[in-house]
Amino acid sequence: MKQCSISVDMDPIDHYLEARSYSPLETTNLNAVYEDALPRFLDVFDRFNVRATFFVVAKDAHYQSNKVRLREIVQRGHEIANHTCHHYQYFVDLPYKDQRSEIQEADKILSDVVGDKIYGFRAPGWGVTSETLDILESLEYHYDSSVFPSSLISLISYVNWLMNKGRLKRSMGNSFNIGMAPKVAYHPARQQFWKKGNRDILELPPTVLPFIQFPFLGTVLYLFGASLFRLSAKYISCFARPLLYELHGLELVDYYTSINDPRLKAKPGLLKTIDQKERLYQLMLTTFRTRYQFVTMKTISEEYS
Repeated sequence: MKQCSISVDMDPIDHYLEARSYSPLETTNLNAVYEDALPRFLDVFDRFNVRATFFVVAKDAHYQSNKVRLREIVQRGHEIANHTCHHYQYFVDLPYKDQRSEIQEADKILSDVVGDKIYGFRAPGWGVTSETLDILESLEYHYDSSVFPSSLISLISYVNWLMNKGRLKRSMGNSFNIGMAPKVAYHPARQQFWKKGNRDILELPPTVLPFIQFPFLGTVLYLFGASLFRLSAKYISCFARPLLYELHGLELVDYYTSINDPRLKAKPGLLKTIDQKERLYQLMLTTFRTRYQFVTMKTISEEYS
């Protein structure tokens, strides 16, 4: 059976606000991704026997309660991976020493919390450079998952800019060349990392629809609904390759009790009720379960190695 690796980017609520130059409302629960959404993720993953990878922003581990929750993620069979320390939207523009600090500090915090080595990384905003990969290899990471391999990357960024009324200036990497990257796992070249090469680290790009180049991830499910999802899932299942499906922690936050901030309503699906969100997740996981075995991204990287 083919493999499916579901990943959850645990971007905190304050990131969505800061990236758009907003200050939080007094009523907004900035820790809602952990307090509100994470228990839902763990419960629904248990029901469908999912083994997922959670990309964690390490500063959130400064909350003692979140340290307990991160350990619970591992105890329930999932993987913790590195999503930098502070999730700066323009991480890709940081100089080498600051990128290294963001990655290395997060690595130390997360490995200390979970009591094990961290093996995987995903950059904020899909923003990665050859220097980023140098840093990861120096830390002996097994895989990166920051290359978004769709030739529609510029169009998607523009649509995102429009939806956010110009407040989010970059969201999909920093180079059109990235869209030309292989659509399946590969070892990148030393400088032109969107090409195959001989680096030790493995690149695990999120799934896009072959030939069509359209993204296949949770945001699209929320934005376009069940019909397009079913059609896309059926199409992608025709190809003999693993499925790497990305979700966001925000997607299972109850907007009406934890956020209630109309400035963020541009986020796809944010205003759906929890019942509506859970039905979409049930559809997604039921569909995948009939065609794939659920594994972590670390497992996929080990099999490629």
